[in-house]
Amino acid sequence: MKVSMALATLFAIQYASFTEAAFGMTNLRSSRPATSLFLEDDIAKMIDQELVRLANKDQIEDAWQRKNAEYLETSLPQEVEFDDDMLVSAVLPKQVARDKKMVEDDPRRYCADRCVATGNCEIFEDMFDLSPTEVLKFCKDCVMADDENKECDVDWNNDSNKLHP
Repeated sequence: MKVSMALATLFAIQYASFTEAAFGMTNLRSSRPATSLFLEDDIAKMIDQELVRLANKDQIEDAWQRKNAEYLETSLPQEVEFDDDMLVSAVLPKQVARDKKMVEDDPRRYCADRCVATGNCEIFEDMFDLSPTEVLKFCKDCVMADDENKECDVDWNNDSNKLHP
């Protein structure tokens, strides 16, 4: 049995060397596993197109800009007149009601949240008949001030944070 096994091994070695010499084939073996990627044709095509797009990104972007430049107007229409009222956004009645309630409940919060943060001070403008800059000054100097300022003519109703004009 040992003899037949040795003969089989010897025969296999000679056969491998014969095929290598005759056909130029070598038996290469690697310790790394094979890394084959089995993709469908449409997936492989999609990957190839994305690689081409990434390689030519600047040229594609320039072509896109040139194409869109034909359709974009670079000047405003002459027949339309723009008023300041068109640029001002409408204040919703819900927002006005919410702001009035906030002024009644906590005027400091109204000054901080609406007037100082966003510049939206219509409630105080109407209540005290002030301009927007005067309302901001009023909020910063009187309502949001930590110390009691004697220059402010505000009637605080029994220290309950309620303003009365």
